Amino acid sequence: MTNGPITDWSNLAGAHVEIRQQGAAICTGTVDAVTEDGSILWVYAEPYGRRLFEKAEYFEAWAAEERLGFHYRMAMGWTRPVPGQ
Repeated sequence: MTNGPITDWSNLAGAHVEIRQQGAAICTGTVDAVTEDGSILWVYAEPYGRRLFEKAEYFEAWAAEERLGFHYRMAMGWTRPVPGQ
């Protein structure tokens, strides 16, 4: 898992995150959408539904599961099988 907050929100769509504000956990859910500049994101979290969070209001997004980095490493290391081997 990450050791700190994710600073670039622009690529978080679909990620499972924990939202914190001043160190307190607010909610955990899936990023539904992000603004192009990465300053605002929407998180879908049960039972709250869809919520908006802004960096300007001191919200932080933290990785809520280790799979984020794991999938990236797996994708980078995958090679096409060679027939007959």
